[in-house]
Amino acid sequence: MRRREVNMLSGSITKGVLAICIPIMIMNVIQNLFNIVDMAVLKSYDDSGIAVGAVGVCGTLITMITGLVIGISSGANVTVAAFIGEGDRDKVDRAVGTSFAVALMGGALLLVIGVSCAELFLTWNNCPQELLDGGSTYFRLYFAGVPLLLIYNFCASILRAAGDSRRPMLYLIISGAVKVSCSYFFIAVLKLSVVGVALATIISWSVASVLSIRALLKNVGMVRLKPKMIRFYKQELGQVLRIGVPAGLQQGLYSLANVVISAAVNSFGPDATTGISIANNFDGILYQISTAPALAVMPYVSQNIGAGNIKRAAKSVGRGVLITLALGATFGALSAIFSRQLSSIMSDSPAVIAYSQQKMIIISSTYFICGINEIMGSALRGMGRPNVATVSTLIFMCALRFVWVYGVFPLYPNLTFLYLVWPIGWILSIVMLLCFFFPTLRKLRTRV
Repeated sequence: MRRREVNMLSGSITKGVLAICIPIMIMNVIQNLFNIVDMAVLKSYDDSGIAVGAVGVCGTLITMITGLVIGISSGANVTVAAFIGEGDRDKVDRAVGTSFAVALMGGALLLVIGVSCAELFLTWNNCPQELLDGGSTYFRLYFAGVPLLLIYNFCASILRAAGDSRRPMLYLIISGAVKVSCSYFFIAVLKLSVVGVALATIISWSVASVLSIRALLKNVGMVRLKPKMIRFYKQELGQVLRIGVPAGLQQGLYSLANVVISAAVNSFGPDATTGISIANNFDGILYQISTAPALAVMPYVSQNIGAGNIKRAAKSVGRGVLITLALGATFGALSAIFSRQLSSIMSDSPAVIAYSQQKMIIISSTYFICGINEIMGSALRGMGRPNVATVSTLIFMCALRFVWVYGVFPLYPNLTFLYLVWPIGWILSIVMLLCFFFPTLRKLRTRV
């Protein structure tokens, strides 16, 4: 066990979960902060506000694809972690090679879909006409770099399966710094506006993917990428997809429901669209803080179940919930209290700031509930029950929001009422997941 890798099979569970989730949290928060700096730079050279709106209107759709990527990569995380728990090096090698092949194939597929359907997707999202041209340009360029995003996320998931979350954090911080530097050069010097933001994103992903590939190629632990083994192995592919596809669908469905809500918000005009896109940047930070423990719990559960230590797997879930409560409630309260000051970083318009504040106050103060929901879903994926979390998302994050937007919202057409569907859905989802978690835990105990 190398010093950068956390031993998930023994020692303090709380320290172990924190050792994994804190780098993940720092990594994702800093990445979101870099995105906020990007938008602030763009705002400084965009008197009309059209460029900021054009990038912002793509946000929900991009989040949907990013969530899909992260969800699918969790299949690699759970599969590799389980084989590490079993101590089977051959299976680990095959799982790593298969996961990398999935990243390459999936990235190519998403590139084709995103580039060819950009304008169609934005039209479906009820994009304001004045933002459509800039939004389509940004969307196409963004998707040109999605294969690099997929490679990084799969490599990071594989490293985290071995308990190494420090290097993925470091690589994303480096790539984020590159992104901000390139954004400033492209926007301030070359005056490339939304094109500059997209190009900076592609360059930063290139840096992150190259560094993560290098780490896996040179890793001396149990997890290592061997080029000759980059292909599909039937058994390992089945396990990666069995976990990853439902998780990806879960994230995709969750974001699809947000696209529906985004379309409702966009009907309030460009100020609402821009305001909500600003709020989404800060919501993204809170989401990463609240859900980082879930990314630590998933390999913890998987490794310990692979090793036959069910009691320790269950304890890791409890520790994850407590950590999520502490982090989510604290940072959520701060975000709600300082929502006006935070929103003013990216806009001077009182109307835009008001729209941003409205969402942040409601969503930020309840994000810890989302974190608990993610913990339970990750625990069930680690237990080999990924479909439960997917069905829960389909019902309470997708179907409920469709019903809310098209059935309830027209009766009470104000945004405050619209946003209440978030915490309501999270609470109902947690109840369903708990109904499956405890019976699954009992069944696993009887097998040991």
